Amino acid sequence: MKVFAMAILTALLAGCGERWEGFVYPDKTNLATHIFIGEYESLENCRASAIQNLNMLNKSAVGDYECGLNCKIDPGFGGLRICEKTNR
Repeated sequence: MKVFAMAILTALLAGCGERWEGFVYPDKTNLATHIFIGEYESLENCRASAIQNLNMLNKSAVGDYECGLNCKIDPGFGGLRICEKTNR
């Protein structure tokens, strides 16, 4: 019984990890225009991908990026993503 309980607890905790979503803004003065670049298990992976995407777009000097933690779509805000926190 203890083994079964531990297996369930481990499975539940595995689903509770951090999930970072990356966004690239080709023009940092226009945050309405963004590109969703994916989901990542760590802030560091999100940052690395965002910087790589900006470089590929040749926008590293004029663009920007943002990584959001555990974001959810909020229908009350017109479908905007609301994140626990955001970071660069």
